[in-house]
Amino acid sequence: MKKSEMRIIAHYMKTAPVNLEAIFSELGIDYEPKSMFGASGSIERRGERFVISVNADESRNRQRFTAAHELAHYLIHRDLLVDDKKMHRDYLFDGGSRPEDGVFDKSYEIEANRIAAQIIMPRSLVKEEFRKEPNPSELAKKFQVSEAAMKIRLESLSLT
Repeated sequence: MKKSEMRIIAHYMKTAPVNLEAIFSELGIDYEPKSMFGASGSIERRGERFVISVNADESRNRQRFTAAHELAHYLIHRDLLVDDKKMHRDYLFDGGSRPEDGVFDKSYEIEANRIAAQIIMPRSLVKEEFRKEPNPSELAKKFQVSEAAMKIRLESLSLT
């Protein structure tokens, strides 16, 4: 992860909802919402560029979390997308029953989820908004995430 990339991301983590598409644009990542039977998202290397796709058939909030999850893979795991392993798909609702794709194992997925939550629900911004409105449902709307994701984030920040 480059410092310049973190500066770009940090710039957009100051207001809710975090503008993921602007982050992708500034980082030079192509973003493609599309129908993806059985998958929630993917990250793919095409030459020197990266493409993040999300399943357009899922809810907007689900798409946002998936996009942030794939961004996390880009930031910390992109060096693994080489040679014959240029694509990774995420099957987030399968209960873990799908085989690993040979690129990222479960520990990488857990790490990407943690970083995704930090990007789209930044600690300082969540705390600031929580002081104004402690209702998880209202906070979820403001950050454009699921209520379940917001409750988990609030718990991780010891706010509930």
